[in-house]
Amino acid sequence: MIVVVGSVQAEVRIDMTMPKAPDPKAQQEGGGVSPWEREAYGEGGRFGSMQMMPSGDPSKDRISIHYCGCGYNVARLLAEKGRDVAFVSVVGEDPLGLAAAADLQRCGIDTSHLKMIDEFTAKAGDAAEEPVGPDAAGTVANGLIRQSLTSIRVVAKNFLGDTEFWREDGRMLEEITPQQIADAQPLLEKAQLVLADGGLPEETIRWIASVCREAGVRFYLDPASVKGGAKASELLDGLYGIMPGRREAEAMSGLQILSGDQLMEAGAYFAEKGVQQIVITMKGGGLYYKEGMNEEILRPERVLRFSETVGAGDVVTAALLNAYAQDRPIGEAAREAMADAAAHLADCVDERRY
Repeated sequence: MIVVVGSVQAEVRIDMTMPKAPDPKAQQEGGGVSPWEREAYGEGGRFGSMQMMPSGDPSKDRISIHYCGCGYNVARLLAEKGRDVAFVSVVGEDPLGLAAAADLQRCGIDTSHLKMIDEFTAKAGDAAEEPVGPDAAGTVANGLIRQSLTSIRVVAKNFLGDTEFWREDGRMLEEITPQQIADAQPLLEKAQLVLADGGLPEETIRWIASVCREAGVRFYLDPASVKGGAKASELLDGLYGIMPGRREAEAMSGLQILSGDQLMEAGAYFAEKGVQQIVITMKGGGLYYKEGMNEEILRPERVLRFSETVGAGDVVTAALLNAYAQDRPIGEAAREAMADAAAHLADCVDERRY
């Protein structure tokens, strides 16, 4: 069994429609011009400023919601590949948390260690804040929707595809502590592989590394973000394998990685720290792998320079773990990961949008 310890997040995404230029005839007839129209189309105004880019018609904006998080995504992808997967995490005992658990269960994933909580643990310095418990979280009471405990990220993208603003409630991540998931220790000890995502608290990653080391279980880390990479820089001695992106690898190593030689320098650095299997992805530009003296840079047939490649890193991580679980060579695992990533990105349009 592959055990994935990670975060779950509900993302609400708003894709805005393109604003329309003001109607000159309407202006001549005394029609009002909004502040955003003056900024975008008035004297000196331009769309390229990307400041407070408006939506064209809010009623036609596309609003969607989906579940995400590195660990969550990888667990689902592994289950799709037919692997036996258990997911360890903490979610709120609220509609979003229940729906996330149901989605994982539909994929055949073991959620027996997906813990549900109905209040946040009090942290030092939080005494002045209003308590967050069953009365503030929950489903619906007296016709009012209560605050959700499950982590939510709201992202609004303008018609160019650029992020206008985002907001995130990350308090739930702080709840994935060793104390909260300690009952999963027997599961970790008998796992074939264990993956943690870099969004977890540092103390939790250290605890998982310690459990895996004592049990002789291979422990992998996907930093999931530059912030996760910086956190992982102090944890390398407890990791069997890593799969960061280029910028995450820079945060983990303190090295600049812009060339093939610098990729190999980073690989040597991680190997000296005790990491056995190293894979560094380069957005839409391929990946580098190293295990022992075996290392190579794989370039894709199609290099993506401008398109959004969100999700491709999780596809690579899942493909690598799937191959590692079968004890296949790292070169073979890397090539399978490249193929899966290419299929994931097949529909991307590689062009500037403005």
